[in-house]
Amino acid sequence: MKTTKIVSMLVAAALFAGCYNDFDNPAPAKIWTQDEVDATGASHRTIAEVKQIFTDKFGGLSGTGSNSSWNDTKYYQFDEDIYIKGKVISNDREGNIFKSLFLLDETGGIEIRLTNGNFLTYHMGAYNDAKTEIPSQWVYVKLKGLYIGNYRMMLSIGNGPTDSYNAVGEHKFYANSNLELPEQIAEHVLPGEETTLVVGTDIKVVNETNYTQLGEADFGRLIRFEGVKCRYAGVDTQESLYPEQYPDYEKPAPLKNGSYEQIYPSWIYTDVRPIVNKPWYRWAFSEKNTNLYGSVCFVYNDDATYTSDKGVYMVRTSGYSRFSGHGVVKDGAVGNITGIYAIYSKESKYQGGASDYATYQISLNRYMDLEFAESDFLTEEEVIALTPADSYVTPDVDDDID
Repeated sequence: MKTTKIVSMLVAAALFAGCYNDFDNPAPAKIWTQDEVDATGASHRTIAEVKQIFTDKFGGLSGTGSNSSWNDTKYYQFDEDIYIKGKVISNDREGNIFKSLFLLDETGGIEIRLTNGNFLTYHMGAYNDAKTEIPSQWVYVKLKGLYIGNYRMMLSIGNGPTDSYNAVGEHKFYANSNLELPEQIAEHVLPGEETTLVVGTDIKVVNETNYTQLGEADFGRLIRFEGVKCRYAGVDTQESLYPEQYPDYEKPAPLKNGSYEQIYPSWIYTDVRPIVNKPWYRWAFSEKNTNLYGSVCFVYNDDATYTSDKGVYMVRTSGYSRFSGHGVVKDGAVGNITGIYAIYSKESKYQGGASDYATYQISLNRYMDLEFAESDFLTEEEVIALTPADSYVTPDVDDDID
């Protein structure tokens, strides 16, 4: 009996040691090839074909992403054994991309809703010195059982639909949700071989000669905006700090979003009614345990008066990003920006003007994807001097704001 117990203890100890060693030295993650994915019985579809499944079923993107009730929250669950193959075009290491993996093939880009730390498994590097390519990785997403859904005219793929209540008690509806469980992610989102994102092919280049050609097919793509200008709207510019140098200075007019006035650069607080936004000269708001999105306007079209006009884009930055506290670039500064291109609107005919409430957004993967001269950025002293005292007061700490 004692001998049996001793043997059992030795076997258990060996098994425990084996598990410990495996934990200490995990096996490399499996790298899938397309032949292996095909061998599972799944059929390949392009990203455009998968998006087409949604638009064919619901009639398009406009008017199908309102999400104000279950009646106008549109989603489709894939029942075919199909997969998409795309190059990784997002990196969440700096905290600006949140629980999302964006993929690109030759037909377009799309968001896969996952969890945090995607950069550890699905790799995208940084530009080479010549700014001609970025290292990346193929990823295969098996779609059967997952959901494609629309939120404010942006399609994504994820888990089943969900709902919640915001801070002001409004019922919010979402066409899909994040894949959070490692087992489910491993079943559906398969890392593949190394590859490269090539500027001009994979990374679309936009400049003052072709910006009007950006369209619905470009939503979710990685875009390189070259020679784009920062434009302040409804807030003081750096020139206001130097009256002797600029004696005729006038504050620029706000932009309009339909019938509403919008200011930039600014932070926005969406959990009160009416929504509050205030001037803010950093990329996002991160003060006293409050983190808010910031928006900075960039344009090709100097004559634009609406956020929905062609050639007007907002660099939208999370208050949780590592670069949220850096000063923004000056009004009138011209440079290059690489980011994921998106729209935010319940509906749009892409015509701009007073009847179109669309806002076009750019999300940065990395701070280094802002290519401006050092002198183009506000100094810390200028940021402090420009920021009104009231801009440090947010609705969550001041009950007098209505």
